Amino acid sequence: MTMLLQARALGISRGTTELFTELELAVSTGDRIGIVGHNGAGKTTLLNLLADELEPERGDLLRKRGLRLSRVEQFLPERLLAASLREAVAENVPADESWRADAVLSELGFDVSVMDRPAGEFSGGQQNRLMLARALVVEPELLLLDEPTNHLDLATLLTFESLLGRFPGGLVLVSHDREFLDAVTNSTFVLRDGRGYRFAMSYTSAMQALTEMDEAHAKTRAAQERKIAALRTSAERLANWGRVYDNEKFARRAKSMERRVERLEEERTFVSDGSPLELEMQLGETRAKQALVIEDYTVQVPGRRLYQIDELIVRPGDRFALLGANGTGKSTLIRSVMTAYQDPQAHPQIRFSPQSSVGYYDQELDQVAGNEALLAFACKRVDASEQYVRTRLIRAGFAHGDHGKRVVQMSGGERARLLFAVHALNRPNFMILDEPTNHIDIAGKEQLETQLLASNATLLITSHDRRFLTRLANRFLWIRDGVLLEVTDADEFFRTSAALSVETPDDLDTHPAESPPAGRTSADSVLERIVELERKLDEDQARKEKFRKPALQTQWRKELAVLYEQLEELEG
Repeated sequence: MTMLLQARALGISRGTTELFTELELAVSTGDRIGIVGHNGAGKTTLLNLLADELEPERGDLLRKRGLRLSRVEQFLPERLLAASLREAVAENVPADESWRADAVLSELGFDVSVMDRPAGEFSGGQQNRLMLARALVVEPELLLLDEPTNHLDLATLLTFESLLGRFPGGLVLVSHDREFLDAVTNSTFVLRDGRGYRFAMSYTSAMQALTEMDEAHAKTRAAQERKIAALRTSAERLANWGRVYDNEKFARRAKSMERRVERLEEERTFVSDGSPLELEMQLGETRAKQALVIEDYTVQVPGRRLYQIDELIVRPGDRFALLGANGTGKSTLIRSVMTAYQDPQAHPQIRFSPQSSVGYYDQELDQVAGNEALLAFACKRVDASEQYVRTRLIRAGFAHGDHGKRVVQMSGGERARLLFAVHALNRPNFMILDEPTNHIDIAGKEQLETQLLASNATLLITSHDRRFLTRLANRFLWIRDGVLLEVTDADEFFRTSAALSVETPDDLDTHPAESPPAGRTSADSVLERIVELERKLDEDQARKEKFRKPALQTQWRKELAVLYEQLEELEG
């Protein structure tokens, strides 16, 4: 393997905080290194140093002569929005090698028929593919990526996994997506306590190895502390005897033992304090039979119907995951639900129990904005004393000196922690989480998962983090082919997304038709919908007459007639 880059005794500070010191990291051809650590540990700073976008304060960075290094952008430059896909990629290669742009775009699933369309017309996930194409087109020896999975739909994420897994050069990436790290990396570099710990294994195995290392260090440290305490006691005893009996021999031995204690203290095994941040989510409970009911509601955006909800009942303790590709209407439903919670007359088909107390996390963190100070923001939104709010903010990782910091100046990770801290103070019994993991580090995700499960709160979640979804949810709703289906688990959705990870020209259309073409509707999905509607009819007919819904029954029968015709065509 060829050494591409080496960091030696690297050190850098942020303000008065030393992010890391004496950091050592070598990257060779074939290395696929995932950098992990809590928010603020210095992951992006380290990536900036490796990319030569930042100078280290201490230490050296050695690079292979003529190293071809690419960094995948987090946002497409505004000047390229009007350029075609082909032009945006070809910008990075000589004019006589522009054919490379078509080659890499094709590998990323773009059909030749769309390569002359303006980049600004494409969805966020497609623009992420474009930015990866811009980095890959120069055939880099070293590729750097910072949170490449944020805002990706699952199909695009799986495309990235496949391509990066085959990348022949060196790869260094920062990510909070555990499944992605396990799929792509073969080495893990943990930034913690201003130090770096490297494990020649992917994330999950590395975390197990880190835990075992911490346990071994803690045992060693405990034994060392016992030995130091015993020697110190003996030294004090000898020193006392030397004074009492005026015995120079005892005094010399005491001094010798004290020097030995000092050496042992300097050589003590380091034990990590772990992440300095705690994400607490203590939620409330309810005795209501139903937390939320949605009946005969059409989810739509201006000019386009997305899907119909005939009946959806969310009961206390239900943890619903809302599945679907980007643009199918997951966030649209969540925004409608929140509008109905704030104004019941806005969508009368969406009804909350009077006992439902809702906490909402929006993926853009629009709730955490403005020029308010951090403490003032929290106090305004909770019913508690200022001193109690201060205490909880400190426990959430906000030092007392930062309580005057303006919300507008905070990072995405800080704003996410602040919003969760406010929810923890308000103790809602129904949490609606729209992509809550985009700004949370891995330790924070795992704390959030554990605490939400322990709280028994009702949940409605959207997320592209597969491990977060499968660990939390006990019910799954899938927006598929313009229909909302309840499925037993998320596995089929993941498999379908994998099959669609290379898009066809139709999929690249940024203005899809209201309904999918009949040829793309599988017999299985039609059957699933038939079974669901037949079940709804049977259940409604079994109710007492005054509780039946004749209008819905009529609608269901009409849909069933269409579905049976579709099924005959598909099976014929």
